Amino acid sequence: MEEMQMKKYPANSAGAKMTARVPTVGPDDTIADVRKMLYEKASAFATLSYIYVLDKEGHLLGLFPIREVFRAPDNIKAGEIMNPYMIKARPYTDQEEVALLAIKYNLKSIPVVDKNNKFLGVVRSHTIMNILNTEHIEDLLKSAGIHGIAEKTLNASASKMINARLSWLIIGLIGGVIAAQITQFFETPLKQYFVLAAFIPLMAYMADAIGTQTQTLFVRDLAMRKLDLKKYLLREIKVGLGIATILGLLLYIIGIFWSHIYYIALILGFSMFLTGFVAIFVPIVIILILDRMGLDPAIGSGPFATIVQDVITLALYFLIAVVMLGIFAPK
Repeated sequence: MEEMQMKKYPANSAGAKMTARVPTVGPDDTIADVRKMLYEKASAFATLSYIYVLDKEGHLLGLFPIREVFRAPDNIKAGEIMNPYMIKARPYTDQEEVALLAIKYNLKSIPVVDKNNKFLGVVRSHTIMNILNTEHIEDLLKSAGIHGIAEKTLNASASKMINARLSWLIIGLIGGVIAAQITQFFETPLKQYFVLAAFIPLMAYMADAIGTQTQTLFVRDLAMRKLDLKKYLLREIKVGLGIATILGLLLYIIGIFWSHIYYIALILGFSMFLTGFVAIFVPIVIILILDRMGLDPAIGSGPFATIVQDVITLALYFLIAVVMLGIFAPK
């Protein structure tokens, strides 16, 4: 009966993950009544984290932890010790949102109710842990540009693995060709300054590292709570300026000792400052666009974000070099 009820809901919803095999009592039941019920029926329950208090129509009134059964006096009624302020989920709530609610509010399980507050069941702690594990694996695969096979990757056929991995790698290949075109475009004006080419890997790596840090934090913050985007972006501007300034100054000093040419050091330092600052916002913009399109923000990392970051970094680096060489280099 319970399995039939769960099949009514989408596979990744709270309704599909809940169990109705939990202890429920009425508000007028005493602790002695609750204790007796537990002794008689404990083996029938899937979880015993909380006792759920329902009215005669099955509406959820409150809950209390199982420990209260063994601490409260026998004559105390369930309605007197229950907590009426509960975190609840609807049956169509996404499973990841349910798991995040449990983490955010430090709960062992999440009750599921319909639009009329009628009690349907509970997403228990064991299920929440499984959800978190599944979602984590799925996000890791997506962050690597692997989509559509979040489960059973070991048993997936070669053709499925190719389909899952190839699409974003092709986008990466196209991005790499664009990066090569940018490099070729600036080859002539920069051919006398080979030292600048030696720092291309460093520029790309630092921008990718900064972007990856930002993406990880932003996806987490976006999932865990509703963001005040304006306030969040203002904070990231301050963070970006701080990180970019420190890295830019360090590379300027390194450039002085490396090349002994002040304008080469200036190009390196300013390029690191600007590319580092921009790298803070590239993943945020990508994630926000994907979120608006209804796609998983985890796609915003991995090969796609990396190649976007690399193309922007190369373009900025070469553009800064050409402009500053035109200003400072001897004619």
